[in-house]
Amino acid sequence: MSPYTKAALSAIRLIAAGFILLSLAWYCPDLILWLTHRVPHRVFVLVLKAVPLVAGAVLYWKSDDIARWLTKDLE
Repeated sequence: MSPYTKAALSAIRLIAAGFILLSLAWYCPDLILWLTHRVPHRVFVLVLKAVPLVAGAVLYWKSDDIARWLTKDLE
């Protein structure tokens, strides 16, 4: 694996981890409300908060293919 591909892979995985951490930070207040037996927000809001989690998971899962695709002309 070339150094360009490794650098792209690291950057993509860093972005994916940022998406996952952002989603977890958005879910923490809802988790605290659920643990104190209060009514959580609407379902639509919870689904919107899950979008970065899904995007981060997909980015992390496909990071190898994306890094190779981005650096295919540099090798």
